[in-house]
Amino acid sequence: MNRKSFVRFTLVLASLLISTDTSQVTAANMRSFIEAVRRKAAVVYVGSVKEVHLLMRTKFDIKARAIVSVSAVVRGPATSPREAIIEYSSFDDKTPMLAGGPQYQLRPGVNVVVFANSFESTVPPGYLLQGKREDLLQRVEALRDNLSQMSPDQLTLNEINEEDRHIQLALYEKLCAYLRTPR
Repeated sequence: MNRKSFVRFTLVLASLLISTDTSQVTAANMRSFIEAVRRKAAVVYVGSVKEVHLLMRTKFDIKARAIVSVSAVVRGPATSPREAIIEYSSFDDKTPMLAGGPQYQLRPGVNVVVFANSFESTVPPGYLLQGKREDLLQRVEALRDNLSQMSPDQLTLNEINEEDRHIQLALYEKLCAYLRTPR
């Protein structure tokens, strides 16, 4: 390849890289952490894990199912079930945590905030928060604060618009109000 061809090739490659949509280049599960994923969740609820069942174990993963007692629904149908089912990926000392995640170790009694498509769903990354009420409140407040401070460019990167921002902020306020109230 002569110098002229090399320069031309380099310029074409550089312009191709510059014009590439970076939201499509990032790792697959990085997409799960954008606000649009939580915005598109048809059902958002708070509950506590009632039971956990092992479904399948492989060398690299554990498939599990949790039955969750639903205590509050902040987005979803007018009538909500008392229980929800979540199928998820897990790990333990025999099956190590995957580098790409997301995996959860749900136990009976653990509180959860779930962003899902229904009350019976597989949880994709970024859809589930778990911990004590105080921890959940802090994490939801952090989501709210981060969203309220996003610039127009950050909103675009998160695949939402100003209307979506207001809808999500209202959702996070409902979650915060529920999590602040002693039970």
